[in-house]
Amino acid sequence: MSEFQNKAVGLMAACGESSVSDLVERQRKLLLSALELYRAVGGSFEQLEAVMMRDDTEAPRRVDLVIGELMSELAAIGHIYDLDIMQCAHNMLDTRLREKAALAAISPADGCRVQR
Repeated sequence: MSEFQNKAVGLMAACGESSVSDLVERQRKLLLSALELYRAVGGSFEQLEAVMMRDDTEAPRRVDLVIGELMSELAAIGHIYDLDIMQCAHNMLDTRLREKAALAAISPADGCRVQR
């Protein structure tokens, strides 16, 4: 795994997020994040609805291929918005760590309850 991947998974595990290996929870959070990004870059409901209504009867591609395509699309969006996507990811993890530390200082029992 990459440095970022190790850091992200480690942070989730340290915060007691039992869903780190829960595929259903990962699917839910991926969908919410993808839809939020779609809206943030100006995606329309009409375009989303058209994609959702497509009759996709083909078998899904391998996960590694789809992740590769997703990472390529994220790279292109980062280019359009002049963002370093890995820096964005590290910044998000650093923010979560700071929030965790701040919450721990207030209430040690709630130190890892950082929600997006």
